[in-house]
Amino acid sequence: MKRALQNIRGAIAIAGMVLVTLIGFIPLLPTSLVKLLAPWPAVKKPATHAVLWVARWWARGINACILGMGRTRVSYDQQVPDDPHGRYVVISNHQCWADVMLLCHVIEPQLPFPRYFIKEQLRWLPVVGMACWALDFPFMKRHSRAEIEKNPALRTRDMETVRRSCETFRDWPVTIVNYAEGTRSNAAKRRAVNSPYEALMPPKAGGTAFTLNAMHDVLDGVLDMTVAYVNTPEPKFWDMLCGRIDEVVIRVRRLDIPSDLLEGDYMGDADYRNRFKRWLEQLWAEKDIEVAALQDPRRSATRFSQVDKAS
Repeated sequence: MKRALQNIRGAIAIAGMVLVTLIGFIPLLPTSLVKLLAPWPAVKKPATHAVLWVARWWARGINACILGMGRTRVSYDQQVPDDPHGRYVVISNHQCWADVMLLCHVIEPQLPFPRYFIKEQLRWLPVVGMACWALDFPFMKRHSRAEIEKNPALRTRDMETVRRSCETFRDWPVTIVNYAEGTRSNAAKRRAVNSPYEALMPPKAGGTAFTLNAMHDVLDGVLDMTVAYVNTPEPKFWDMLCGRIDEVVIRVRRLDIPSDLLEGDYMGDADYRNRFKRWLEQLWAEKDIEVAALQDPRRSATRFSQVDKAS
């Protein structure tokens, strides 16, 4: 009976999310079309502001459905600056689809609306794909090792996408989010790549390096975000909607990036590439200890300093 009631709660949350998305589509469609068709920057700029307004209210509605029905407690230790007009990069681990919306919940309204590096396939999702395009999300193709070996030119295609997107972001207040693992972490994926970490996938340094290189002279800060689902080694979005995940702990802290890593030629300079990889791997090793301790109930560790954030 308890599980059935939880499933009903999850179904109501899904219905609420669909309703919020359909309502958001009403103002999104005309503003997106204006941004697409208008040849004048004086018109495109207010259209972009309108799209961002819709996105912020959509995110609030979605989070109300997720956290209101699921009733998951969000505890956090955060150093998010109050700077809605700044330019920031957030480097985060990725455990569950809920991570994306929880990030919006944590940084809003202190920071600008986040932009994510997302998979090319999401371009074709109804409503969501249009919104991602209108918000200038970079669409990444994620070529396999075999595809790159067959066509080496593919190796730099995603990096060129990062460069072009960052050129756009330089002119707007923005929070650029990089899930450095490139995918959600779970036990099967970690085994498949022989991950050296207990709870995380190995980070991919290229996207982070290219973003920092392209934005370093206009950035107001770089933030490290750690997400952990307490006592839940394999978090699932559906379980969160159903109320089966009691607590999520989020830590956000400002990173002091070594000055010699902010500028460099990641593709052409092997020394710079190795130094950047070592720095990111050390960051990931520290993050892995925290996430593993919180996700696995068999482990004992000091918890983050926790403060409730009202949903």
